[in-house]
Amino acid sequence: MVKSMLDAAQLAQSHWNETPLYLSEQERYSTYPWLCDAAEFKTHAGERVLEIGCGTGADLLQFAKYGAIAVGIDLTAKHVELARKRVGVLAEVHQGDMRHLPFKDESFDYVYSHGVLHHSDEPEKAIREMLRVLRPGGRFNVHVYALWSYVTLWGLLRYGRNWKLHVENSQEPVHMDLYTGQRLRQLFGPGVSIEKHQCLPFESLARWIGWFLVVKGQRP
Repeated sequence: MVKSMLDAAQLAQSHWNETPLYLSEQERYSTYPWLCDAAEFKTHAGERVLEIGCGTGADLLQFAKYGAIAVGIDLTAKHVELARKRVGVLAEVHQGDMRHLPFKDESFDYVYSHGVLHHSDEPEKAIREMLRVLRPGGRFNVHVYALWSYVTLWGLLRYGRNWKLHVENSQEPVHMDLYTGQRLRQLFGPGVSIEKHQCLPFESLARWIGWFLVVKGQRP
């Protein structure tokens, strides 16, 4: 089957199985210097934390280091393999689809996901699952690519209409949606908070033209 005929989940598996994204902790948090605070690694000790789309486990490991009962899930077999090697016995790593999470209702206190939801063509299903596995009062923290961003403009100017092929770690095709605050409020509800990040080296401009939208909220 040609890649243009694959759905978003199949494209994601193909992309990251062929070109897995593995960064050291130093590389990751120098690339995303705002992420440690935005993700709240240090504030969930003793809580059950689920990372959806844990990749090769760098963020999952931070939650575990700071005392969370950390569980990660990723769609891609190669990422799961690399994440398990990274976290060892400090966290659990499962392979699975965020649209069909293999966990019981109300299993987690905190659900976190960085750079994953925008690769789904069925975000509503993924969000329903996030909320299902959260306990009442539990919180979510989800990071997606922003439509209104310097990256969008730079990509269009440099590469034209195929600029999205140059965003991820290889030019293997992958589904990618861009989000606005309005769209996130439609998906998650009107009571969420939304921040904008990542505009290096001018991070002070991120609130206007940053590449990541961070939506945070709570299950009723």
